[in-house]
Amino acid sequence: MQTGGQPQAPERERPARPTASRRRAPRSEPATETEQDRGLALALGFETLPPDSIAVAGPDAIDAALLKSLKPERVLCPLFTAEFDALLVATHLRKLDFAGTLVVVAPDLPNPRMVERELRNQSGGLTVKVVVKP
Repeated sequence: MQTGGQPQAPERERPARPTASRRRAPRSEPATETEQDRGLALALGFETLPPDSIAVAGPDAIDAALLKSLKPERVLCPLFTAEFDALLVATHLRKLDFAGTLVVVAPDLPNPRMVERELRNQSGGLTVKVVVKP
């Protein structure tokens, strides 16, 4: 309380304002393969092959004739290797009008969905799934 001067009017109550939550959105879980994703796959840069897959040396070995004859539902590749990375594979598949899914196997990432969006955007809308390898 002030000493001297005029007395102050009582403070009126203000209605509570709704405030936005400052919590972060929950992190999405890494993609996992489901039964519908099963089918023939081309595997690039893996020492051991997943079931129902055919090994391919690198992205340069994939051409329109190979895609037409095998009709793979998926192409599997690591996020990066010494010879190529997933972005190179994604742009190459987009040029060949690949209609399936590119499955990228990545190390533990803080935000795998961001990598997935970036690959999809840079490759012109190719369907991309990032699977985090534990």
